[in-house]
Amino acid sequence: MPLILLLGKQRSFLVDTNQKTFSSQYGKIDLTKAKIGRKIKSSLGYEFSVVQPTILDFLRKCKRGPQIITPKDAAQIIAVTGVSNGWRCLDLGGGSGFLTLFLGNAVAPNGSLVTYEKSKPNSQIIARNIKFCGLDNVKVKNKDAAKFTEKTLDLITIDIPDAEKLIKKCYRSLKAGGWFCCYSPHIEQQIKVRKEMDKLDFINVRTMENIQRDWKSFKGYTHPRYGLGHTGFLTFGRKV
Repeated sequence: MPLILLLGKQRSFLVDTNQKTFSSQYGKIDLTKAKIGRKIKSSLGYEFSVVQPTILDFLRKCKRGPQIITPKDAAQIIAVTGVSNGWRCLDLGGGSGFLTLFLGNAVAPNGSLVTYEKSKPNSQIIARNIKFCGLDNVKVKNKDAAKFTEKTLDLITIDIPDAEKLIKKCYRSLKAGGWFCCYSPHIEQQIKVRKEMDKLDFINVRTMENIQRDWKSFKGYTHPRYGLGHTGFLTFGRKV
């Protein structure tokens, strides 16, 4: 599905170019004239830039099932581990697939990512989102996370209850220098994970949370606008 982003000052739209005309409250746009890198005006005179969508543009339109791992936490995983093109990754407990998609995009085009999700409805949501985002390097398996068989991985992420029970298997499946990351909203879960990690040869072990807030100016005064507070804890470790 060839999608473009109509980027406007008032609002932006992710649009399927298989249709000839796109209509909104800002008027009609002739999509036959919409070319990447150009500007186009609607019938009501509003101007839009035609740009290639990013993974974040796609994620805003993806279907949600279970609670997602937010972009701020997904980006932190990339910042700590250095995920990049060519990596082989495994995501255990895919949920709605938002972390799967974010990381799958980061390792494209030469890398790959497999996610395990035991809930059939959730795995179907992930499959739908993968197709929507056009990520051919990402695959979902409707299986229990404990049954994964992938080896020599650069990164394993895990977001399931009782994640501590899979630490040893995850360690064995990482290649030397590979990264492990556990996500959980509960610190008790991370304490159990850390105890298991301490039994193995993990280095650079750390647990963190990522809290953000935006700022705004109004009538000459600047103050916090709102905050995206606690979503979850991230525990990292690298295999020696």
